[in-house]
Amino acid sequence: MAGSIVLGSISAVSSKTVSDSFRHVALDPSTHATQTIQNAHHEIHAGNNFYLSGYTTLEDGPGTLYIKLVTPDTTKWAHFVWSISSSGITMTTLTEDATGGMTGGSTPTIFNNNRNSSTTSGLVITSGVTVNTGGTIIDQAQWGASGFKEFSGGGNGRSDELVLKQNTTYLRAFTSYSAGNVIQFKASWYEHTDKD
Repeated sequence: MAGSIVLGSISAVSSKTVSDSFRHVALDPSTHATQTIQNAHHEIHAGNNFYLSGYTTLEDGPGTLYIKLVTPDTTKWAHFVWSISSSGITMTTLTEDATGGMTGGSTPTIFNNNRNSSTTSGLVITSGVTVNTGGTIIDQAQWGASGFKEFSGGGNGRSDELVLKQNTTYLRAFTSYSAGNVIQFKASWYEHTDKD
């Protein structure tokens, strides 16, 4: 018959081994729809996805908060995204290969997105360091405005992952140009070793 398609049927499929050259595709048992998740979501399930979030209030002056981030000297790389917002005028920079200074500060708590996992992040983060540094600015943004008797804020973020260099010091700076400027920050990353 013209225009018809003959579909074959498979009565049973079984496999006792799974290798790198063959993977099972999971099907929903009710609808037989293919089940897939994004890799970052998979890393949450695997216990390799971490986050850090918080806020601070900075004054005009300008007032600046510096956060140092050091990656380990391994090939388990951090795939990094972030979101930043503020109630007033704010400038932020991310510097790679930061050098000099960056003393003091405190270690914020890094959380695993899989709360059942005991895996910890390989990144070392220090908030509130003092700075006398150089390096290459790889991300920068400024937002907000001043108007009649008030300031307005805004935000910035990155949704496409930035794979951080191994054995490297990064410096995130938040600078306020408004009084009582509330700055909120969230960083999220998974740590992954590339497959051959």
